[in-house]
Amino acid sequence: PKVAEVRRAFAAVIETKNAELVTKFGSVVAQGILDAGGRNVAIGLTTGDGQLNAPACAGMLLFTQFWSWFPLAHFLALAFRPTALIAVNKDLRTPNLEVACASRKALYAYPPKVEEPVVQAPTKVATAVLSTTARPRQAAAAAAAAAPPAPEPASAGSNPDGATSMDIDEAGGGGGGDGRAQQKKGRKVATDSFAVGNITRVTPLQEKFMRWPADARYVPVKQGRVSGVLVVKDTAPGEPEDLLPSVLPEDDAEDDDDAGLDAALALPEPFEYPFGSGTA
Repeated sequence: PKVAEVRRAFAAVIETKNAELVTKFGSVVAQGILDAGGRNVAIGLTTGDGQLNAPACAGMLLFTQFWSWFPLAHFLALAFRPTALIAVNKDLRTPNLEVACASRKALYAYPPKVEEPVVQAPTKVATAVLSTTARPRQAAAAAAAAAPPAPEPASAGSNPDGATSMDIDEAGGGGGGDGRAQQKKGRKVATDSFAVGNITRVTPLQEKFMRWPADARYVPVKQGRVSGVLVVKDTAPGEPEDLLPSVLPEDDAEDDDDAGLDAALALPEPFEYPFGSGTA
């Protein structure tokens, strides 16, 4: 709830010229933690079952000592967990599914990025006019204003009754209470629930509002899980599956894929390093 206020405070410290260098450094690190993983991860020291996550705790402990050795700051990545719904089937493929969220979608949207102030172009200064030049112009303008206007000829399409366009609009239903009622009907009303698809951002505060549909084809193997990497069970294995497209390139022959993968992951040959010889 305080993310906007906290972000403004960090940005103000970073932009202040006379701020302490250590304070600026801390603000930059804090902004990096808030934006880690494209704003799709959060710090979590426990597993989904509530047990302590040993690698995450070790990473956080080492991160707190980064002032003694700066590379220790990178160990914080061990404490990150994805804030998303990533459901996979038995083949580790991502099926096309949806989970209901009983809350407003705007509460969990990405926070807006900090916009840099737009530098306005300098305004043009008005040219000074001498009084000797302005007086003849003022006299000419006053004479033109005092002259009577020329009578305009009556046109064939003029309205002798004096009806105006406003009268015509009102007669046609353009004004009045009916128009305002139509505008109110056209407004979009925020719904209290929305569907969350697979591989979609799910924040920790959003998890308590997530519910699997009762008639869902895919259900999590571990009941009670609504976010993170989940293995789901297909309740209709005989029907064709609707899978999300993969971003990885796929070859035609699976055998060639396996052979190429084994060749790419081949271990290096054993070798002896010449310690103390002075050669690289």
